[in-house]
Amino acid sequence: MIGRGDGFCIKHDSVIFKPSQTTCKYLHRKDLPFLVVDEGLREHASEFAGFSAMADLITHAPIHRLRYSEKFAWERRQFDSVNQSLAQYHKTRPTWIFLQAMSGGIDGRRSLAHASIVRRYMDNCGTWVSSYRFILGMIQELSISPIFNDTDLNDEEGDIGEEVHEDAVWDVFFTRLAGIQEYGFHSGLEDLMWATDKLNGALVTLDWLKLKNELNERTEEWTNMVIEHANIEGEFFTVEESLGEMGDQPQF
Repeated sequence: MIGRGDGFCIKHDSVIFKPSQTTCKYLHRKDLPFLVVDEGLREHASEFAGFSAMADLITHAPIHRLRYSEKFAWERRQFDSVNQSLAQYHKTRPTWIFLQAMSGGIDGRRSLAHASIVRRYMDNCGTWVSSYRFILGMIQELSISPIFNDTDLNDEEGDIGEEVHEDAVWDVFFTRLAGIQEYGFHSGLEDLMWATDKLNGALVTLDWLKLKNELNERTEEWTNMVIEHANIEGEFFTVEESLGEMGDQPQF
C-alpha cells in the first residue's frame, strides 16, 4: 500500500522492482513484533529456504540481485530520495550514524523506513544495549501522525482516498510499536514487551484520538523505564559513547 515504484532491500543490497511480489527467507513482519509471529516467520523461512537471495512470492522463481545506481535511476526518471538513502546503508560507518541521520521528520515513507531499519539493527545485534537511544526516539514519535502524499500510496482499485491515508498512518504506528515491543523482549522489560496491553483498549477500535490521549500518558512512563533500566545496567550514555567511540561496536 505504501510506495508505488521500485524499492530497495538492505538485507540483499538490491533494488526491488516488484516490492509487493518479492520476498526472501529472512522476511520479517513490519506490523507485529517477531515474538508473537515467530511460528509464521519460521514457516515462511522454510518455504523459501531453497533460495540464496530473493524470490518471487507467487511463482517462486529466483530474483537476481541488482545493485543500486543513482545514474540509472535518474536516466529512467525514477529517482527516489528514500531509496537513495537506503542504498547508502552499507556504505555508512559506523551504522548507527545512518540510523540517527534518518531519524526525525514527518514524511510517512521515511518514517516507516527508519522504524524498520532500527528494528533490523536491533535484531542483528541481538541486544538492547546499542539500541536504547533509537527506541527512546521511537517512543517520542509514537503519537506523531506521519504525512503521506497521494503519490506515496497505492490501492488495488486505484482510489487513494482518506481511508488509504489512514491505513498508511496506522502502518507506521504499528511498525514503531512493534519495535518498542521487540526492545522490551531484548531488555527483559515486560511492560514494553506487552505495550499493547497498556493502551487500555485504544487499539481495539483504531481510534487515533483516543490512542493519542493514552500515548500522552505512556510516553513519559516508557521513557523513564528505558532510561532507568539502562542506568541500572550501567549502559546509559557511557564514557565511551560520550567521547564518540561508539563506532568501535560491531557493524550490522
